[in-house]
Amino acid sequence: MKNKTKFREYMATLGEIHDKTISTMMLELYWKLLAKFSDAECERAFKSLIISARFFPKPVDILEAIQGKQESRATEAWLEVLGSVKRIGNYQSVRFADTAIHSAIEAMGGWPMVCQMQSAEEKWKQKEFEKLYSVISARPSNNHPKYLPGTCELDNRAKGYDIQQEIVRIGFESVKLLGEVINE
Repeated sequence: MKNKTKFREYMATLGEIHDKTISTMMLELYWKLLAKFSDAECERAFKSLIISARFFPKPVDILEAIQGKQESRATEAWLEVLGSVKRIGNYQSVRFADTAIHSAIEAMGGWPMVCQMQSAEEKWKQKEFEKLYSVISARPSNNHPKYLPGTCELDNRAKGYDIQQEIVRIGFESVKLLGEVINE
C-alpha cells in the first residue's frame, strides 16, 4: 500500500470498531506488511475486515483478506492450470502470471507431462500440485522459472535448434489503451 493516509484511516476505523488502541509500533508493522500490495488490494481487504472481522485483525488475517487462504489459492492455481491444459495443450510454451505455478509444474515433470495426464489421474495430480504449490509459493518470485517450455520448444532444443517459440501468456490482465490491447 502506498497511500499512508488511507492506511491510517482504515487502521483507526478497525481500532474504533474493536475498541483497540493502536501503537506506533503496530502501525509500522502493518504498514511494512502491506507495502508490497496495491492500494486497491488493501482497500478491498480493509473494507472486508471492517464488515466481517469479529476481532481486531492479526497480520495473517489481513494477508488472507488480500490473498485468500493458502488452500484456496492453490486450488485456484490448479483450476487455472487445468483450464490451460485443456485450452492450450502440451505443444505450446506457456507463461503464467503466477510464477509459483511454473515451479510446481516443473516439480511434477514439466508442462508436457502435466498436459498428458489421463482424466483418471486428474484428482491425484491436483493433490500433488496443491501440496507443491503451497510450499513453493512461499519462495520469492525471482526463484521461479520465467515460463514453461512446451513439447515443440523442448524437441527443437534437443535437436540443437535455437528457434524462439511464441509463449502463451496466462492470467495476465489485458489493458486497453487507445485502441490497442496491451497485456500485463
